[in-house]
Amino acid sequence: MFKRFLLGCTPLLATLAMPAAAQTVQGIYVGLGAGGTMLNESINRRSPTGFFGLGNGSQFTYRTGTNVSASMGWGFGNGVRAELEGYWRRAGIEEARLFSQGSFNGGISSRSGTAQVYGFMANAYYDFDLTVFGPQWRWLQPYIGAGLGFAYSQYRDLTMDTYTSLRTTVNGNGRTLAYQAILGAAVPLDDVLPGLSLLAEYRYFGAGAPRLRTETRTIPTQAGQTASLLSDVSRNVSPAIGSHNISIGLRYAFNAPGAAGSAPVAAAAPLGFGSPQFAAPAAAPRSYAVYFGNRGAALDATGRDTVSQAARTAMGGGVSGLDVVGSADGAPNAANRALANRRAQAVVAELVRQGIPRTAITISAVGGQGPTDPQLRRVDITLR
Repeated sequence: MFKRFLLGCTPLLATLAMPAAAQTVQGIYVGLGAGGTMLNESINRRSPTGFFGLGNGSQFTYRTGTNVSASMGWGFGNGVRAELEGYWRRAGIEEARLFSQGSFNGGISSRSGTAQVYGFMANAYYDFDLTVFGPQWRWLQPYIGAGLGFAYSQYRDLTMDTYTSLRTTVNGNGRTLAYQAILGAAVPLDDVLPGLSLLAEYRYFGAGAPRLRTETRTIPTQAGQTASLLSDVSRNVSPAIGSHNISIGLRYAFNAPGAAGSAPVAAAAPLGFGSPQFAAPAAAPRSYAVYFGNRGAALDATGRDTVSQAARTAMGGGVSGLDVVGSADGAPNAANRALANRRAQAVVAELVRQGIPRTAITISAVGGQGPTDPQLRRVDITLR
């Protein structure tokens, strides 16, 4: 069953082959996801005798089901994100068996009944910046995460016939703690909408055992015969619920470069960068500095305004190109070089959105400059 489940999800994961430019999330974001879920087989050898008719244990297997989720979170601009998630997962029960003195010869259920779980989770993520291995990796941003929360689990309408003489019906629910581990990847769709990303995720989800109420009655064998109640118990079953989940979704970051909050600047005339009428350099270099928060790589309103000034000046004439150089404070290590590069990429994305041709822009990153100094958390734009 698990093989069929993965094969069914393969076409969805193929969408990861889309090029774009990764951006570190800073500020508020929202997300939606949907996909398939497969509950782990549940084997309970510790039920007391008579819990399910004549058996002293149970085994549940499930069909592949559905999962959906919605989330809202906050990115800190340094790869770390925190979010609240609401989820719902549902799967049909494939089969339920009863144990008889530790074996599987107690009978097989009719194939009916459903299991579902829903609730809320608090998740924490870390986004990996692959551009430390080269700019060709800027289209992909893998991430890992973990979450804690609560689950409301429900079993509905499960019927088991044992030895053709006993019928057990099961219904119940449970409110328990839940946890999950997350592995995913984001593919930015900035060409469609700045701040929008396509997500592909795997989640292992676990929750505490639900409380089931079971009734066992005799099956009438003659017309007019009344079924007799043999057992009516309510207990927590074991083990806990676990499931594998694969989904695709979308995430929108509101504070992404070029996102809401800044209207595009219309060019008064054709740009013509590199053409003879604009090739003459200005009398002196014209420079602009765009500043960022600590470990941040997303433009704020002030930064976007500075980029807009540089773009308007460049489109005014006498400019052959722009040089964009990202910087960071702190040690000159790979992490700070990556941070400086993300800042420079954010400025370039906004310049392009403002109407500057990408071919007219050179980009570089100098990384950490040693001391801890807010003045070094910047990107310099120089008009040539």
